[in-house]
Amino acid sequence: MSRILKIPVILLSLFFFSCKTEPVPEPEPPGPDLSGLNLGFEVRHPSDPSWPANWGLGKNGYTIVLDNNEKHSGQLSLKMEWLGNPNNAFGICTNSLPIEPYLGKVVEIKAWIKTKGVENGYAGLWCGAYGENNKILGYDYMYSRRLIGDNDWTQVSARVEVSKEARSIRFGGEFNGTGTVWFDDFEIVSSEPKTSLSQAEMAALKRYVYPLRTCEPDGGDTKDLIILDQLIGSSKVVALGENSHGSSEIFNMKNRLIQYLAENHDFDIFSIEGAMPEAYRLNDYTVLGEGDPRNLIAGMYFWTWRTEEMLNMVEWMRRHNDPTPRIYYTGFDMQSYTGAVDELSNAFKGVIEVETLIGDLKKMLSDKAGINAIDPLLLLLQDRIEISSFEPSQKAWLLQNIVIIRQCLTPTYTGSRDKFMAENFIWITEQNTDSKFIIWAHNFHIMKVDDVMGSHLAQKLGGDYKAFGFTFFEGSYTAYGSRGVTSYEALTAYPGTLEYFLNQLNEPLFILDLKKIKSDNHQDLQWLMENLRCREIGSLGDIRTYEFIYRKIVDDFDYLIFIKRSSPSAVFEISSD
Repeated sequence: MSRILKIPVILLSLFFFSCKTEPVPEPEPPGPDLSGLNLGFEVRHPSDPSWPANWGLGKNGYTIVLDNNEKHSGQLSLKMEWLGNPNNAFGICTNSLPIEPYLGKVVEIKAWIKTKGVENGYAGLWCGAYGENNKILGYDYMYSRRLIGDNDWTQVSARVEVSKEARSIRFGGEFNGTGTVWFDDFEIVSSEPKTSLSQAEMAALKRYVYPLRTCEPDGGDTKDLIILDQLIGSSKVVALGENSHGSSEIFNMKNRLIQYLAENHDFDIFSIEGAMPEAYRLNDYTVLGEGDPRNLIAGMYFWTWRTEEMLNMVEWMRRHNDPTPRIYYTGFDMQSYTGAVDELSNAFKGVIEVETLIGDLKKMLSDKAGINAIDPLLLLLQDRIEISSFEPSQKAWLLQNIVIIRQCLTPTYTGSRDKFMAENFIWITEQNTDSKFIIWAHNFHIMKVDDVMGSHLAQKLGGDYKAFGFTFFEGSYTAYGSRGVTSYEALTAYPGTLEYFLNQLNEPLFILDLKKIKSDNHQDLQWLMENLRCREIGSLGDIRTYEFIYRKIVDDFDYLIFIKRSSPSAVFEISSD
C-alpha cells in the first residue's frame, strides 16, 4: 500500500516542479514624460524657426540660433556666438523639469557641448532647485569644470539634490567669453542620494587616513607629521589650501605644517595669495626684524590675512630667521598695482627723467587709462630698467613689477587672475632655483585641474607639485557678509556631502591620501571617485545656499586635511595713530 501511494506523490511533485516558473519582476514604473522639453533641439519654435521650442534664451552680447550644420546627433543643435562686446556679455538657455518625480532625489543634467575659440570665459551647464519665492535650495554651475578653448563634442554634467521643499527645477547651458559654443542632446538622470557609508566602505577608507595630533602650532610632538616625509617625498613645491579664508583651525594647521617643513625639510620660501610687492615687504620684519608686523600684514590690503593666526606665523618666521635667514615671505597675486608703482618710485628716486615717467604713469592710472594707453609708457620704463646700473637681481625684480602693473590693467576675465598668479609664482621659483616652496592660497587656486593656478603649476612642475586641500565638518568662520567682517555659522555637513562621510570615521583631524585612493581604485571607494558635494566658502558670509558644490575631489588634490570643527579666525585692528 505504501509503495503504491508513493508513486502519485512523486509524480505529483515532478508535475509541480516541471510547471514551476520564475517570478516575473514588477515592471519599472514609467519615468516622467520629458518628450515635450525638446532636449535635443529638434523642434523649432512655431513663431520663430531660428529658436528651439520650449527653451528660454538670454542673449546679451550673443547670437543664439538653431544650427543644422554642426550637431552631435539628429538634425539641429543650439549655437551661441559672441558678438564682440565684452561688457556684461553672456548667453544662456533655460528649461525646467516637472517637480514631483524628482523630490528627494539627485538630478543630473547631462549634455554634449562643442566649443571653438572660447577665451576669457567658459561654456558649461547649470541646474538649480528652487523653493518658495524662488529661494535657491541647491545649485550647480559646473564651477571650474566648465569648458574653455577648443573642444570637440564633449559630454558634461551638472547635478543638484532636490529637497522636499523644492517647488521648481530649472536647468540649461551658459556661455561667457569670446568664441562659439554648440549645445545638444540634453539628458536627465535621477538617483537616490547616498547618505551613509557601509562598513566595508568605512574600512576601505580608513586605510588611507593618517590621524593628526592637533591643529595648534604648539611646538610639541611632531611624530604625527612624519607621514609628510613619505607623502611629499622630494617635491619642491607644497601648496596648502583652505576652503574658508576665515577658519582659525585651518590657518593654525597650515602654520604647524609650514614649521615642520621648514625645520625638517629646508623649505625656505613661503608664498601667499597676496599682493606681490606688498607681500615681499614682510621680509623687512621676518628677516631683518624691522617695522611693525601688524602694519606690514595689513599692507597686503585684505582682511583675510590680517589675523592673529597669520601674525603668529610671521612671529615664528622672525624667530626661525634669527640670527640667520632661513625662510622668506613672498606673494604672487596681482590685484593691485600700488605696491609695484611704489617699488619703481623708490628705485629711481632722484633720477629726474625716470621720476617724470613714473609721475606720468601715476596720473594715467588715476585717470583710469587702459592698458593700450599705458603700455607705451611701461615700455619706456622697461628700457630704463634694462640700461640701468642695478644688479641683475634688482633689475629682474623691477621688471617683474612692470609685469604686475600690466596684469592689473588686463581685463579680469575668468581665469586670467589664476594664470597670472601661476606665472608670478613660476618667476619666484626661477629666481630661487635651489629653494623649496610653500604656497598658501584658497582651495580653488591650488587645484590641479580646471585651468586654475594649481593646474598651470602641475603642468609646469609635474611631480614637484603637491597640493593639500582643507575642509571641515561643522562650526563657524570669519567672513564678509551682511553683518560686515565677523563670525558666520557654517552649515553642518549633511548626508551626501564629502564632509559628512568623512566625519563618520570618528577621527577629528586627519590627512586623507587622495593620490593613493585614486591609483588603487578600490571597489569600495568608487563613490569617492565621483562628483561629490564639498564645502566651499571663500571670503563671503551669508552664502549657505552655495556652501557645498560638486567636485571630483580625487582630481583636485593629492591630499585632503579634514578638521571636525572650525572656529573664526581672529581679525586684528590697526591703530590709526
